[in-house]
Amino acid sequence: MFPKRKNPFAFSGTIFCLVSALGYTATNICMRRLTALDCDPFWAVFNREFVTTVLVGPWLLYRAIHGRPTLPSGRTLGRILLAGLLIQLVGNICVQWSLGMVGLAVTIPVVFGIMITSGAVLGHIGLGERVSARSAIAITLLLAALALLGLGAETAGRAIAAVKATPPGTVILALAVAAAGLAGAVYALLNTVIRHSVTQTTLPTAVAFLVPLMGVIGLGPICVARLGMQTLVSTPWEQLALMVGAGVFNLIGFLGLINGLQRTTVVHANVLNASQVAMAALAGVMLFHESPNPWLLLGIGLTIAGIVGIDRPAETAEEILPP
Repeated sequence: MFPKRKNPFAFSGTIFCLVSALGYTATNICMRRLTALDCDPFWAVFNREFVTTVLVGPWLLYRAIHGRPTLPSGRTLGRILLAGLLIQLVGNICVQWSLGMVGLAVTIPVVFGIMITSGAVLGHIGLGERVSARSAIAITLLLAALALLGLGAETAGRAIAAVKATPPGTVILALAVAAAGLAGAVYALLNTVIRHSVTQTTLPTAVAFLVPLMGVIGLGPICVARLGMQTLVSTPWEQLALMVGAGVFNLIGFLGLINGLQRTTVVHANVLNASQVAMAALAGVMLFHESPNPWLLLGIGLTIAGIVGIDRPAETAEEILPP
């Protein structure tokens, strides 16, 4: 048996994942600002996804006109569409609501704590990626961090509510943390579906179009029913600018993530992308004056420790080959 070669795409996969982290951090800052402006979460997410769809759609149309492969078919297409719809109706809406309740510094660490834990399990079950003893210990740290973040959420939520003069109850704050955790689990599922797709024959740009498209299809009617056309067309310009910015940064983050998942494992991609935890905590405190209480700081510290402690699974060129 010939020895397996190291994955030659690991370095480029790392770069793509770090670009993704920066793009998503910028997106989250825009979306957090929208919560401060009392923008409806469904409308905010819809417009962000609409911008991404508009930016990617023409490229795929150009490929189709010239007879080049565009969208996947069969089960792969079905999996992406179903995962995309779940992401939009559950994951993205949960995150947007949580941002308005407990802020960036709590929401993003909770999302990634659950996402990395769930991603390790899904990667092992669905893709055969191993979870070492080191990774198991790191995941335990992440779970402990989630408990601490839950304790720190109340103080953070009260600080946010003081600005809005609408103090939420303890139950609402607990639900906000739970919603962020649910979103993390859904994101882990999407990452697994993406990695399975793009390591076969699916174009990364096709995934970057299909997932936001499900947001446009799924959230559009909900926005009209919730707010009415008159309210939608009279959206303030500042909110629209933030939504456009969020859409552009979201596309950068999503393309970085897809290309990263094409070149490295789910766990490794999640770990690199989870550098957002530190970025989000800093942005929450510096830009939005979120309260850096002891429970929150300790929870963020344990999250980072868990992220650093996750073992990087061995990869081979035969296992990961971009199409």
